[in-house]
Amino acid sequence: MGTMIDIDHRTLARLADEQSMQNTIIIGQPGGWSVEVDLNGTRGRLVSKRGSPRIFGRFETLAGYLKRVGIEHFSVDTEHYEPAPARKRPDAASRMARTHEAAEHDAWFRQRVEEATGEADQPDAEWVDSATVMERVRQRIRSNHGQRGKNAR
Repeated sequence: MGTMIDIDHRTLARLADEQSMQNTIIIGQPGGWSVEVDLNGTRGRLVSKRGSPRIFGRFETLAGYLKRVGIEHFSVDTEHYEPAPARKRPDAASRMARTHEAAEHDAWFRQRVEEATGEADQPDAEWVDSATVMERVRQRIRSNHGQRGKNAR
């Protein structure tokens, strides 16, 4: 093999359009497939925009890509191919359990609001103004703050 050069998508498409390649080779490797083209003793390797070799995880995706570029015939080298480990998705059962828990909580909360609204609409409902409620909260905070001081000693 001669020298290896990097080629991007645009260059590959131009080479395919000009029919300048002797051969297109799909190279299997751990995790996917890469593309190399034979240009009369010089080999071109398809790279991504960042300059690293472009790896296709699925052969079907690569074949479709090459066909769109205009390359319909190619060789395949599977010597070093190893499929990528299957991606693990979150457990569907636990995801559904969380969804059901959220729905149950939502139903419980809506029921509590409905009950509270019903109680508030009763003629004998006792209403407390916000200033009184806030004073009760402040007293509780002061009381709890004093308890904390005793526990810290």
